[in-house]
Amino acid sequence: VNNDVPPLLIPPELPEAEPLPTPPKIPDIPVPPKTPLPVDNTPIDTHFEHLGGYRYKAYTSGSPNGETTPLPLSETARNASDALARKRRTVVKDAMKRSWSAYQLYAWGSDELLPLSKKGRNNWGGMGTTLVDSLDTLWLMDMKTEFYEARDWVRDHLDNSAHGKDVSLFETTIRSLGGLLSAYDWSGDSAFLEKAEDLGERLAHAFKTETGIPNSQINLVNHRNSNPGWTGGKTNIAEAGTLQIEFRYL
Repeated sequence: VNNDVPPLLIPPELPEAEPLPTPPKIPDIPVPPKTPLPVDNTPIDTHFEHLGGYRYKAYTSGSPNGETTPLPLSETARNASDALARKRRTVVKDAMKRSWSAYQLYAWGSDELLPLSKKGRNNWGGMGTTLVDSLDTLWLMDMKTEFYEARDWVRDHLDNSAHGKDVSLFETTIRSLGGLLSAYDWSGDSAFLEKAEDLGERLAHAFKTETGIPNSQINLVNHRNSNPGWTGGKTNIAEAGTLQIEFRYL
């Protein structure tokens, strides 16, 4: 027995806690009667004007007809912001150049680049997903040589019917269809619109359901569509709700 170890201290017994008071009963809140929403019969304007890829000047200086106005900035604040942006954009563009060069070298035309093994992988339908999804970034970063090299691949090699497996309606819409449409919006090159129309027609078969709410998976060849098991056979409405952006523009 080690007599140097002090005996354990036993805390005194605590008194019993007083019972909590009974909370007052909350009175029932009357529910107001439902009133029907007003019906808006105003016709929807479906006219869309293609603005092209050179509308940054209108954002910074305002459009000639005054429908858009730039954010008010003092000259000092504008100069400080521009100087910081120039420093940052150089670093960001260098990162894009390095990533794009690696994709061109090791995975050109593949869906994605595996950077460690330096190989390409087709995990998103085999439709050059990284290439198509990067088109607008190449344009915005003024990497026009790379942009038109990618345009040539889209025009000559992109085949929306080459992959016979089911693809995600959501991912294919936001990355492939959206990438093609944004490239067309910036450049006005019809090669992108032709591929976008073909892809959009294939994806549209997913909307042929009893409710009009699309199924989440679609086969771009035979047009069969369904919902995956992990969703319980239901459509993810968050995914379906975002599709209107690309399809409305198309």
